[in-house]
Amino acid sequence: MSKSKVIVEYGTLDDYELPPIVYKYRFWGNEFHKRFISHREVFLASPKTFEDELDCHNPTRFDLLTKQQIFDYFIWHSKKENLNYTRQQHRNFARYWSKVSAINDTEYVKKFMANSIKQYYEHEGILSLTENWDNQEMWNKYSDSEKGFCIGYNTRIMFEYLGGGGPVNYVDKIPDILPEPFMGFGEAMRNRVYYKLKKWEFEQEYRTKMFWPKSAGIKDRQIVLPKEAFEKVIIGNKMNLDVEHEIRNKIQKHLGDIEIVKRINAS
Repeated sequence: MSKSKVIVEYGTLDDYELPPIVYKYRFWGNEFHKRFISHREVFLASPKTFEDELDCHNPTRFDLLTKQQIFDYFIWHSKKENLNYTRQQHRNFARYWSKVSAINDTEYVKKFMANSIKQYYEHEGILSLTENWDNQEMWNKYSDSEKGFCIGYNTRIMFEYLGGGGPVNYVDKIPDILPEPFMGFGEAMRNRVYYKLKKWEFEQEYRTKMFWPKSAGIKDRQIVLPKEAFEKVIIGNKMNLDVEHEIRNKIQKHLGDIEIVKRINAS
């Protein structure tokens, strides 16, 4: 399995090395999971719904700024907003706001950070994938103990509809996010989206994301893919034969003649 770090931020998808196929584990007994085949949909969920309460939950940490950093923050802010100011005027601006700004109010900052995460949840969508279709723990947890199925997508075609993505990094502690100018947008985004605790390392996750300027509803998060985006479907080795017959018919009807593999020998 590829270990390369892939996060598309700028340029086109041709500028990046992508895994040829990424996979999604699903369970046919779930009506929403059926739509991944019957409607050719993927669903970009709000991080608010994640099982891992720390996943994408790290707010921008204004509370970690030192007094000097607060001063530097307002210098940076003044240079962006007050283009005609002299050096001394920028410094006066920074001194004033360093003293009177609510950034010094611990309770206000705490509420601000909590609200920023709440707003983030309403606008962000995450699709959790993996490069590994033969992960026993994933079959057990996300495909009803091998009675489900696993869809393989052509990464290049899929990402034309979703943007870019990259592998999740598993760490002992989720990294902090600092405001600009102390941390750039790209690093802040990576720290929030592409880091999880090591206890989730078994997932070998490769994820992609979308962000909507307005609060995203269910319909916004349901992204329809073309048939060409589907490479194969792997059938769990414990799937009921009647269910298998049904899913094979649905694949033929909605996805066409793509490869269907029966996972017989669990690794």
